[in-house]
Amino acid sequence: MSRRGLLIALIVSLAVNLFVLGGLAGAALMGWPHPRPPPTAGPPRMAAVGAALSPQQREAWEAIMRESARTSGPKMLQARQLRRDSWRGLTEDKLDAQAVLAELDRSRAMELEARAEMDRRVVGFAATLPADERRKLAEALGRLRRGGPPPPGGWSHPSPGDGPPPANR
Repeated sequence: MSRRGLLIALIVSLAVNLFVLGGLAGAALMGWPHPRPPPTAGPPRMAAVGAALSPQQREAWEAIMRESARTSGPKMLQARQLRRDSWRGLTEDKLDAQAVLAELDRSRAMELEARAEMDRRVVGFAATLPADERRKLAEALGRLRRGGPPPPGGWSHPSPGDGPPPANR
């Protein structure tokens, strides 16, 4: 190979090596490899609360959640579909704002009814638990609502900044 060919090969090799090193440095700065939880269709978040309970109570919780999904789930789906259909009403050439609002109200009422059914089941289940299991359930439900770990000192001692969750949840 000629001297010129070696020089070109050296420059190309240097460029490739710099590119690879830059990529590795960037990945290291970003924390790669970044562990991510496996994608799920999501166990319903309420079902995941049962992990805090003892095995026998967990089985009962899962049965309650299955029954709730069977009875309240279709109502929630229907409320969401009604909401989507209501929003589509905004695309009509002649907007009937009152009809859209009435449908949104109906959707919200259906969703609240389904949530109330779920709440009644959860409270009814909690009433059957011993105090220590009920406390675990309450803490898990508190984490679910806030979307994170308990504040310092636990849920029983709310800190001054604790309030309702952000509106975008």
